[in-house]
Amino acid sequence: MELLLAGVIVAAVLFVGSNGFHDAALTIGNAVVGRALSPRWAVSLAVIFNFIGALLGEGIGFVVANQIVRFDGAAEVILTSIILAFVAATAWSLFTYWLALPVSSTHCLIGGLLGAGIVLGFTIDLDEGVHSVVLPLLISPILGFLLSWALTLLVSKLVASTPPKPLFRGARMVDSVLTASLSLVHGIQDAQKTAALVMVALLAVEASPHTELSDLGISWPVRILIAAALALGTGLSGWRVVRTLSVRMASLDPVKFAAADATASVLMYIAAIVMRVPVSLTFVLGSAILGTQFAGRPGHARARFFIPVIAVWLLTIPAAALLAIVLGLGVRALTG
Repeated sequence: MELLLAGVIVAAVLFVGSNGFHDAALTIGNAVVGRALSPRWAVSLAVIFNFIGALLGEGIGFVVANQIVRFDGAAEVILTSIILAFVAATAWSLFTYWLALPVSSTHCLIGGLLGAGIVLGFTIDLDEGVHSVVLPLLISPILGFLLSWALTLLVSKLVASTPPKPLFRGARMVDSVLTASLSLVHGIQDAQKTAALVMVALLAVEASPHTELSDLGISWPVRILIAAALALGTGLSGWRVVRTLSVRMASLDPVKFAAADATASVLMYIAAIVMRVPVSLTFVLGSAILGTQFAGRPGHARARFFIPVIAVWLLTIPAAALLAIVLGLGVRALTG
């Protein structure tokens, strides 16, 4: 049992670290490409605010661990299921990074849990899953596109007579602040789910798997471990996905970079604090970047780059679920 619990902790650290490595550069990508911050300063901000954000809040974790997934059965089954979900989610995240495509860690993890549940027998509450995962998956990028379009159009009209040099300087200053804001909410959103599943594993080992996590909360040692792993992954961030979203997919100026980051920041905080639903910064930000292309001075959205992004957006949950199913069948075959 102790070996399985250690496996959960290692798999959780690797998953959240890969999440920081894959996604965190997105929180700073617009600021770096738009020359609001140097890469070194931007990464430093992201590390600090991702760590702080990962220590805040529990609501999204409770939704995933208590309402979407119904863990039951022997402790060994619960721990094995969580390991399978983390491994499948990490594998799909790293594969999409190799393709230089953005992916949602939330949808990777939900897909992994779904696949593990199919093989090992715990259940997913489909009604809650549709309400808390599928609808935000579909609605948040649409809102990101529309709000970014409206904000860019409004700002363009308000600053139409402002010379480009002071306008861009002001936009860069705003975007440097938004970088910290995005990094904070990224930590709030993405750490809670992982920390909650580690707590589920600990409760299972203590022979109380049916105790709701909200009764006990997420312990501080678990919070700090997951926050440190996310911060470490952030510090090692790669830039492949940033080039796809902030450079190749569309052409932006500092005003549009700031508008996209502002839109994503607002929507992410509403989802995390008000609605307590997991949403993907990757796809909210990506859709916000696209929205800027259709307001103000016309931009140029490049279909050969954003169509694969949309494809990954739709395929992540089934792909991660399939990976978990294959891994689960392999585990069942090996254990007889």
